[in-house]
Amino acid sequence: MKSISFIFNKAPYGLQNSRELLDICLMSSAFEMPISVIFKEQGILQLLKNQQPEVLAMKNHSKTFQALELYGVEKVMICEESFKELNLNKADLLDIGTYANKETINQVIAHSHFVQML
Repeated sequence: MKSISFIFNKAPYGLQNSRELLDICLMSSAFEMPISVIFKEQGILQLLKNQQPEVLAMKNHSKTFQALELYGVEKVMICEESFKELNLNKADLLDIGTYANKETINQVIAHSHFVQML
């Protein structure tokens, strides 16, 4: 069976890229293929609680990530190294994924048939 990985590696606002990638991810779930969602580098900021994008005249899409499980996305990974580099606390983020090291994340990406990223 074919699999796909979606990589969020850019900050959440400024452009619509992250919202569009999230929409593509949710639509892909209709094809019933294994989907992995990976947050690394600045993409981890997508998961920050209490975002206020309306200041930038943008809609808040961060809570939509909580719907991934409802769409059948079972593998959501947050890069441990990126998390530490951003000096965040786990309480700062939505509780939707597991923390994994770069090696594990790279293995998931390498075994995916399709990879989409910002």
